[in-house]
Amino acid sequence: MKKLLAVLAAAVGAVYAKRRYDQQQSEKDLYAATSRLTRSAPQGRGAWAAASDRPS
Repeated sequence: MKKLLAVLAAAVGAVYAKRRYDQQQSEKDLYAATSRLTRSAPQGRGAWAAASDRPS
């Protein structure tokens, strides 16, 4: 019974760690995308305005 609980706890921990890693990775990707837009945006326009078709 103790082995089963240990395996179950390890599985739950692995799922938690995977979700946490995926969340951090998506935040990192979002930051990279917005910083790329900020650097390539024309003067006077923000990152989100540069990404849209509408002028700011």
